[in-house]
Amino acid sequence: MTRIDRRMTILTSAIYLVEYLGRYDLAAAKIAMYDTFGGNAKALLGLALTLMAISYGFGQIVMGFVGDRVPPRYVVFAGLLGAGACNIAVGCATSLPLICVAWFLNGVCKAMIWPSLVRQMTCDMTDNGFQKGIVWVSIASNVGIVLIYLAVVPASIHLLSWRLAFWFSGAVEVAAGVAWVLLVRTIPSVGLLKTALRAHPETADGEEKKKPSAWPIILAAGLPLLYIVVVAHGLLRDGVTSWMPDLLQNEFGLSDIAAIMSSAILPVFSTVCVIIAGMVYMKLKNELTSSAIFWGVVLVSLGCLIFTLGRSAVLTIILLALTMSGVQAINHILTTRVPHRFASAGIVSTVAGLLNSATYVGVAVSGYGVAVYSSTFGWRATVIAWFCVAAVGTLALVFCFTRWKRFISNQ
Repeated sequence: MTRIDRRMTILTSAIYLVEYLGRYDLAAAKIAMYDTFGGNAKALLGLALTLMAISYGFGQIVMGFVGDRVPPRYVVFAGLLGAGACNIAVGCATSLPLICVAWFLNGVCKAMIWPSLVRQMTCDMTDNGFQKGIVWVSIASNVGIVLIYLAVVPASIHLLSWRLAFWFSGAVEVAAGVAWVLLVRTIPSVGLLKTALRAHPETADGEEKKKPSAWPIILAAGLPLLYIVVVAHGLLRDGVTSWMPDLLQNEFGLSDIAAIMSSAILPVFSTVCVIIAGMVYMKLKNELTSSAIFWGVVLVSLGCLIFTLGRSAVLTIILLALTMSGVQAINHILTTRVPHRFASAGIVSTVAGLLNSATYVGVAVSGYGVAVYSSTFGWRATVIAWFCVAAVGTLALVFCFTRWKRFISNQ
């Protein structure tokens, strides 16, 4: 990696880690918030997670389009400042409706960050630097989840209350936004996207070449069907991460802090799996074939959990960790590496926003849906539903193979 590659990797990884602190603090702290708000707090906090998923998912489409037209320096800065303010507001909130509104706005602000971050990396980094750096960005997101579940939320509950976790996350996001806007402008744009656009800047008669339309390229690559795959993985990712503390508490009677801290094993496993996913991709050079391997891991893990749930807390945690590892590997391949394929068309941010929006369609379903479904039918039925979702995602991925192979062979 070049010096610029390393600098961009460190900067974007730090930004994404901080962004995850302010995204998963509600999921981690919600079981400690039940006592504060009582009554139907579980359902309303699940609704807050769903509202964020809706605003984030829709916002990804809009901000993906914006990110290809507005400098990432300003888009990411605005997103971090807004998200920080929303987290601080939740820390001060005295009613659940206010939390729902703040978390909806948090989703809008966070939608600004990922598409523009990918565009900045694509513009400023070499191809080799991007392929290596994006692994570290994915690892940084898992580190953020570890910190939330293992340190920030438990420490906040122990020292003061769950409110401290939101104040801390909000303050860090604001500081990260200031650091981003000050540092990113010093990085020159010499990367793949600008190189590709400079390669054929004019037509034969000297006129400026018209930028190709995005939608024919998106359809040719089979992204509408791939959208279903990403929706399925998003439902599983949020369903396992956000609701594992509740599952462990209900099935095995763990305390609030013990249930929260046990969830920290998920991103630890996921970090290892992201590294493996990067190695598998570099070997196969095909995003869909690589992700199919990890769908297999998810299906096997959930299949085993259906028959073993309730027997052992340790075994349950391990199987959920393996499930989450496979899901995070799929997330790494489909939402971080697939957009890079569209660099020469100049729609990296658009595709990144589109695919990330699909993730949060799934998150929107799981946020409120898992709360209601698990309360009505129990956790074993919920695990069976997760298995069915994984089967649908795997099947949709298989149907994408031919079109995707044709698309990457024509690049």
